[in-house]
Amino acid sequence: MNMIRNNKKGSVIVFLTSILLTMIMVGMVFVHAARSVCGAAYSDAVLELAGRSVLSEFDRRLKDEYGLFAFYGNEDIVKSAIRFYVSGSFNKKIPGELSVNNTAITDMFRLKTQKIDISLAPYSLMSADVIEKQIEDYMNYLIAEKGLKFIMNLWKNGVEAGEAGQGANRRLGSKAEINSLPSKGNASNGINITALTSKEILSFEKILDNGTVNFKVNEYIMSHFKYNISGNKAKDTFFRNEVEYILYGKMSDADNLSRFRIDFLLLRTALNEIHIHSSHKKRNAVLLLSETFGSAAPFAYLVIATAWAAAEAENDARLLLAGKNVTLIKSEATWALDLGAAVRAKGIRDEEGEIVSVEAEPRRIKGYISPASGAGYTYADYLRLFLYLEKRETKLLRVMDLIQINLRGSYYSDFLIKDHYTGFSLAAKVSGKMFEYEQKY
Repeated sequence: MNMIRNNKKGSVIVFLTSILLTMIMVGMVFVHAARSVCGAAYSDAVLELAGRSVLSEFDRRLKDEYGLFAFYGNEDIVKSAIRFYVSGSFNKKIPGELSVNNTAITDMFRLKTQKIDISLAPYSLMSADVIEKQIEDYMNYLIAEKGLKFIMNLWKNGVEAGEAGQGANRRLGSKAEINSLPSKGNASNGINITALTSKEILSFEKILDNGTVNFKVNEYIMSHFKYNISGNKAKDTFFRNEVEYILYGKMSDADNLSRFRIDFLLLRTALNEIHIHSSHKKRNAVLLLSETFGSAAPFAYLVIATAWAAAEAENDARLLLAGKNVTLIKSEATWALDLGAAVRAKGIRDEEGEIVSVEAEPRRIKGYISPASGAGYTYADYLRLFLYLEKRETKLLRVMDLIQINLRGSYYSDFLIKDHYTGFSLAAKVSGKMFEYEQKY
């Protein structure tokens, strides 16, 4: 009987032991699975935080002066930074703690970084798409924070007659410096005057549509860069005529201002001639003068009208550069010059004394003559008009040029736009699991 009872006890112990071992094994499976899930979640959080930490190392001067978020680096630098941040969280060890196979006893996850790949190229600040998005985001914030009127009038402070053109003419002559620019120093051929004189452009409706990216980029340019008449800007810059540089890309203030003046004269001459032909009073004045040239009167009419329009355009340019307003579409009240005071005309005679041709040229005037009405647009408004028609990529590349030139001169001499990025893509393998992220501002 005792032997039978002992056999039963032994069977129960074996049975219970097998159940216990099974439960322990199942528990270990659940612990391992939980550790794996928790380790993956922990890895995900650590890698995400590591990426954010890299983004936190943005260039403070670039952000403060131009509102752009970008960090300096290359793929090796970013990869090294990610490894540094990750290792601080993965390799946990209590001071004085024993380790087995270089792993702390209390390190439950035992995570190992096996591979890290970084891609920066799509996030280069030198990309027109990337910098345009940065500018758009910044302007959205600025408009919401300060208001559109504040931004557009940011530099209207105390412009007085005669202020234009003051200051030294700065010229960038270093070939190495020019070749390092994002635009490579490529100049443009000027503004499309035919497009400027179209009814659609002259309405100013599209130019001032604050919902467009083009408008936001243009207002960013007008509020962050100097131009010939822009009030008192304390920011230290290489060029004085920065907006004019964005339009024409010449390597001196004088050349850029000269090109703006030429385009302005062409625009105003075309518009002024349209006004002469549409004004009954001015058309009759030109007809009366042209009839004095006999058979050459039809040709004389065209020559005299063009010369009068050019003379008025020159007066418009002097008004504008003196800080005065110049309207786009002229009226009797905004027209300044009489025909007799504006144009000198003479006939060209053949050997028999017959007038066969007519020459007309604007008379030289001292200073400028103000029209009866001072209504119109400012120098800054005409810059906006020209910026509206500038090619998008050319405009953005020259914005990069100015940022690079200014920061190399006032910040550190090795600053290059091409070395700065607004984000990166990260692919990492941790303990056999793959993780992929896009980190950007």
